[in-house]
Amino acid sequence: MAQLPQALGMPPQYGFSQTGNYCPICRLPHELLGHIFRLAQRHQLGEDEDDDPDDPPAKTQPVEVVVSHVNVYFRDIALTTRTLWRHINLGQNDSVEKLRMYLARSGPRVPLHFRLDLTRGIAALTEKLDLVFEQLDRWQRFTIHSKIETSDIPVVSRLYDASAPLLEQLGLCIDDVDSENLKSVRRADSEQILTQGCPRLTVLRLRGLSMHFFRPPITNITTLYLEQTRGLFIGYEGFKDLLIAAPALAHLSIFDTIIDEGTDTWPTDSVSCIPVPNLISLRLSIPGTLQHIFSDILISISAPRLEYLVLRDVGETHLDKFWQLPDVAQKFPALHSLTFLEFDIRQTDRLIMICGALPGITEFTCVSTTSYAPTLLLIMAGKSPTSVTNPWPKLCTLNITLDIEDLGIAKAAVERRLGSGHPLKTLRVSRDVFEYADEEDEETLQWLERNLVIEPFLAIERWPPGSDYDPDDTWFTN
Repeated sequence: MAQLPQALGMPPQYGFSQTGNYCPICRLPHELLGHIFRLAQRHQLGEDEDDDPDDPPAKTQPVEVVVSHVNVYFRDIALTTRTLWRHINLGQNDSVEKLRMYLARSGPRVPLHFRLDLTRGIAALTEKLDLVFEQLDRWQRFTIHSKIETSDIPVVSRLYDASAPLLEQLGLCIDDVDSENLKSVRRADSEQILTQGCPRLTVLRLRGLSMHFFRPPITNITTLYLEQTRGLFIGYEGFKDLLIAAPALAHLSIFDTIIDEGTDTWPTDSVSCIPVPNLISLRLSIPGTLQHIFSDILISISAPRLEYLVLRDVGETHLDKFWQLPDVAQKFPALHSLTFLEFDIRQTDRLIMICGALPGITEFTCVSTTSYAPTLLLIMAGKSPTSVTNPWPKLCTLNITLDIEDLGIAKAAVERRLGSGHPLKTLRVSRDVFEYADEEDEETLQWLERNLVIEPFLAIERWPPGSDYDPDDTWFTN
């Protein structure tokens, strides 16, 4: 019982007294206490986002289990708060009994959130899968991680001629498909699973071989993750057809080389030939050596509403083809947020080209593991050989990883922007700058605080902007 307040994210004084007498929390109305339980559960489901990757994983009981073992009152509320039991994990250590318990406690009508980890051996797997798929009409979110889809114990293949009327989010992370399944997969079809309908499906992750063999209808998809983890390529035409088939697409994340240059090429006349009229945010990471694909994708898409662009691990020259496109400044007229992850453009002239190609940027983020000050900061501070004194005149927010020794450069940049009439409004810098500032650094920080909002830069913004924590969103965050 002493751990209950912490499980609920509350101070200890709101739990139980040392004598076991009830404190005020136990006199809260049923509905309010149930709501508190759900908030605590939501916090717990998202708390991994703040974990240090070097720390061992915490061994904590789920909130719904903790609160159902406190006393009769709490147990009654927990068992009658059906939505507390909607989050169902199936992994190596999850028993049939636990699965049946969660299904029973969630009641007959609450939409369910399943997360299956089949990457390690699971006892009684067929029995457990049968229980999960019996609830297909109640699926609201479904994620599966599997090393291989087999014909002996099919999982995703069960969805071929099925419908999921409540399904909103689907994550298929399938590394391989066995030879027997390859004889029957519907690779040529644009819609391969859930062919009887999934009208509410808006968020889709296709990782590994899923994008080749297990594609659902995507007409209503607004958020799409394409994550290649195997050496099988969708090709330019397949990529184009996929995007055109998703007219509602607003958020697109690509970790994929898309083409095999040994058998496929990217057309040279592909300027704005792939319409994505509702696209708002785009993330790109191109693994391997085919980094010219960065430019090819940006040139090929027509996205007049694009507002956010995130680029990861780009080579110094691999965006040149895009920056040199005629009338490139009109390519993305709504774009205002640009993020560089794990790289920076070190050549001043090249970065100036970027600023000219994307003139409407109001927020720039640069996350790099190097100790160099971001090139943009050097330009703004007058520490770089260029005649341009005000790159991105509309820039209001700058988020950067910064060594504390370069804090003076940040001050010079802010000062020059103030003097030019284009002041920054918000500056976010590495937390170490605040933690290890000496007396001189403190004076610089105080000057900055008088002239703009300066805050610790703790993490890049969740993607899509404003979304909940996603434990599977690892390619751009690790």
